Amino acid sequence: MSTAILHLHLGLALLLFAVLLAGRIPRLRAFSAIVALLVLATGLHNFATRMHLPPPGWHMWIGIKTLLGLHVIAIVLLSARGTATAEKLARWRKGALVSGAITIVIGLYFSNFAR
Repeated sequence: MSTAILHLHLGLALLLFAVLLAGRIPRLRAFSAIVALLVLATGLHNFATRMHLPPPGWHMWIGIKTLLGLHVIAIVLLSARGTATAEKLARWRKGALVSGAITIVIGLYFSNFAR
C-alpha cells in the first residue's frame, strides 16, 4: 500500500508541475486545488511511513524540500483563487516552477542516491 501511495504522490506532483508549467491553473481552479491538497496529503503520509531509516545529513535537505513544496502548494492555491493580476500570476508561476524543480531534484536524490 505504501508503494502505491508513493507512486500516486509522484504522479500527482508531476501532474501539478505540468499544469503549472502550462499556465492552466486559473482555468482549472478546482482541479489544481484538489491536486495540490492531495500532493500535500500523500507527501505527509510518505514522509511518516518511509523515513524510518533516514540517510545521514537528511534533516537540512528535507526541511528545505518541505518549505519549497509548501511554497509551490501555496502558489497553486493562491493562483486558483483567481484574484491576482496577470503580471503577478506570471511572477508567481516562475517562482513556483523553480521551487518545484528544486523540490523534485531533492526528492529524487534522497529516494535514489542517498540510501
